[in-house]
Amino acid sequence: MNAYDILKASLEGNMQLQSSELWDEMQVQSNVMSLNKNEILVNVGSKQKYAYFITSGSLAVYSFTNEGERKAIWFHFDDLFSMAAAPDSYYLNEPTKYEITALEKSTIIRFSKQSFDLWVLKYPCFNKFYIEGITSGRVIVQEARVQKLISTPEQYYQYLSEKFPSMVSRVSSKNMAHFLGLSPEWFSKLKRRMEIGKQ
Repeated sequence: MNAYDILKASLEGNMQLQSSELWDEMQVQSNVMSLNKNEILVNVGSKQKYAYFITSGSLAVYSFTNEGERKAIWFHFDDLFSMAAAPDSYYLNEPTKYEITALEKSTIIRFSKQSFDLWVLKYPCFNKFYIEGITSGRVIVQEARVQKLISTPEQYYQYLSEKFPSMVSRVSSKNMAHFLGLSPEWFSKLKRRMEIGKQ
């Protein structure tokens, strides 16, 4: 399937595409983009009024410490959290504090916020899909962040393994270590300890 076939299948699984006009507009008012592994999609300091739907591959969202160290704070995959954006720029029109980079060779479809805002007003089915998608996404991400705060790294890694297996299987050890707040060496020890515990 091409990128738009994948998008259409995803949309039909989540909302009723009652208007062929909407689907036509979605194809005309978007762009398919290909990214190589480690290619930057969004740079820190840029203004990003776009949302990205991943049809294949994965993206990492990075933030930077005061010392300039880059750390992964969230991930998006073609089969999990497939819509990505720089939220501070997308919603607040501010230069973004985040970097978004391809974790692997990826294909994405880029939509402008202007198009989304128009479709929310013009098409009730898209309005419902958009609002419910944002709400449910925020609830899931908030739950994951709360679990991170109240859990040890080992408990949180176990939570991710059970709740989001794609994240555990597709994210590199280095990125996962940063995400858990561990050094790569400590993360390696944690994984070995958990593997021994399963035996």
